[in-house]
Amino acid sequence: HISQPSLSATIKKIEEQAGAPIFERKTRPVSLTPFGVAFIQGVEQVYAIEENLQNMVYELHTLQSGFVSIGGSNLSVPYVIPQKLAAFKLRYPNVQLRIVEDTTVQTKVMLDNGDLDLVITNRPLDPEEYERLLCYREQLVLAVPEAFPINDSHRSLKLKPEELGEGITRVPPERCVSLTEFSDIPYVVLQEGNYLRLCTDVMFQECRLQPQVLLEVQKSAVAYNFAHFGLGATIISNMLVAHRPVGDGLVYYKIRSNHATRDAYLCYRKGRYVTTAMKKIIELLTEPDEAGTFSR
Repeated sequence: HISQPSLSATIKKIEEQAGAPIFERKTRPVSLTPFGVAFIQGVEQVYAIEENLQNMVYELHTLQSGFVSIGGSNLSVPYVIPQKLAAFKLRYPNVQLRIVEDTTVQTKVMLDNGDLDLVITNRPLDPEEYERLLCYREQLVLAVPEAFPINDSHRSLKLKPEELGEGITRVPPERCVSLTEFSDIPYVVLQEGNYLRLCTDVMFQECRLQPQVLLEVQKSAVAYNFAHFGLGATIISNMLVAHRPVGDGLVYYKIRSNHATRDAYLCYRKGRYVTTAMKKIIELLTEPDEAGTFSR
């Protein structure tokens, strides 16, 4: 639907912009010049690239492809997010996921460098620089080896197995313990620099207590194992032991402290482009459970 004069004027303008003739007008019929052949091939390649990009955008928006990298601590990665991410992967198998388990400090560095898209952390990040969405809520509990005599005088305060999970929110204040009551027992704690260690130190300082530290370890699961074998008490997240078998050799107590309840946030840098895959994962990891809470 273009007139001949208009078509000729358009071609002449393109040739002027290109700097060489596209058509050989002295032949009958009109033919392409060698430059014209290369020009048309280039145009077809551009169209192919545009079509591929459009297909890629479509696949990204419909989650037929994509890539998301998520970082978290030795609690969130093995105990909190697998169930939801497994469901996501089964539904969108072509979206690649990269899961990094590392310290809060290191995952933040990776987030800032662009090596990670999302990070789950308890450590407060600057709300001016990061979007922060509540991911889950946990309760720090005191785990004491069953053989320690101090348990005999606290029988009524022991947590029941069903109270280590979501039920811990319903344990009344009168059944909580002060760390002051457990000042004479040895402890296994996390190494300095770990955010859980910082929270633990704050709770000890709150009670003006200098704990007997027998051992410092890197991960909560390691601290749990040493406590399990009777070396000393430890402070860990209820989410770590919510599904532990009954009779693991430990007695659990809910700690009376405002610092014992911790919120974990799903974070990403403000201003960055949030892909469709990221949006879907953010929705999955930040949606409340059926009870309307953010606990596991």
